[in-house]
Amino acid sequence: MRQLNYTLKSIIISALLWLLDSVTHFYIFKESQLEFIPSETNELWMRLSIVILFIAFGFYADRQTMTILKKEKEKRVIFDATIGSSQHILNNLLNQMQYFKTKADGENIFDDEENYLYEKAIDDGKQLVKKLSAVKELTEENILSSVYPTHNNQNNS
Repeated sequence: MRQLNYTLKSIIISALLWLLDSVTHFYIFKESQLEFIPSETNELWMRLSIVILFIAFGFYADRQTMTILKKEKEKRVIFDATIGSSQHILNNLLNQMQYFKTKADGENIFDDEENYLYEKAIDDGKQLVKKLSAVKELTEENILSSVYPTHNNQNNS
């Protein structure tokens, strides 16, 4: 979500609305002169009310957008910290597994199939961490589908 300046846009729209209303009164309602500031109190009050509401809504929309953007940024920081910590833990674990694999290879404890499964488990773990760290939009669906390849298929059934 990009930050948009709704306050500025609402001021511009309000000015255009004010100008359009003045021109409409002159050309459509055949008023004697083009008045940008109406001489009638009722007309001035109505235009001011609409303009104030437009600008107030623009200000409110900006505040809400800033709140949403701030929350999204906080979620991203927490997610990145969690992923970084998880990667550190998993890298330590995988390095320890590699150490034990080296020891096991030296004593020929595993046969070829067991060696293959062991190495595949290590590679799968590394790949899942990479996929999880690559999640751009932080939604439950995106996070789950990055580590559970069949997650999308289960939800669609």
